[in-house]
Amino acid sequence: MKNAHLRFGWLTYVRSTEKTTTSIKLRLDRFIGEVLPDPPRQAKAHFISVMGGDTQVAAVSAAISLGDRFMVEGPGVQPIRVCLERNAQCFKGSVQLVGRKKPMRHLIGLSEEFASSNISAGSGRTLLASSENRFIWASLAHIHGIPGIPEWADWFAGELDTHKAIIRALGIGCAPVLVKGEKEQFLSWLSWGVESEAIRFPAATSAIHWPSLGLKDILFHTNTFQAQ
Repeated sequence: MKNAHLRFGWLTYVRSTEKTTTSIKLRLDRFIGEVLPDPPRQAKAHFISVMGGDTQVAAVSAAISLGDRFMVEGPGVQPIRVCLERNAQCFKGSVQLVGRKKPMRHLIGLSEEFASSNISAGSGRTLLASSENRFIWASLAHIHGIPGIPEWADWFAGELDTHKAIIRALGIGCAPVLVKGEKEQFLSWLSWGVESEAIRFPAATSAIHWPSLGLKDILFHTNTFQAQ
């Protein structure tokens, strides 16, 4: 976590009324977004994680509920206007820091799409917080109920690239991707893979154990990916 602040971005919120103008700038440690084709330089936010004081976090939480827009920027992401859009969810907490009397307030905002795997399963698109092959394959297998084994992760990632079904999303503090495709399409790839012996089922019949992929694994991969 040494020099972790160097990977942080900024979230800026400006609200003007007839009498006053409010401007708030918070540290942004995680962001996932999707660039919109029109209008330019705007994006749909799917995940934001910010830290600040009581008043600042309360103002941003209220802004999210109102559907207001923010400006975000950070390593690898030029300043861009974003919005979590309708039915976004907010979660607030506190972080007690050594040497600080009052705790730091923490806010996480989720878009409706990112919060619900049911929407992803039926829309032909799935937004994931990591580009790591094992995470992508395990997530899609879980969301769509696809049979398979962990060892197929690299092969499946190759199929996504071949069919141009994976797109890099905007990310600060993570390397998110957008996967396009439905269950039937993924099953057809697996069927071809088994028939061509590009992938194989285990020789012995037994339970399949999927290895756990913790937050540390995702963040470690993210840092490696961004440094390349």
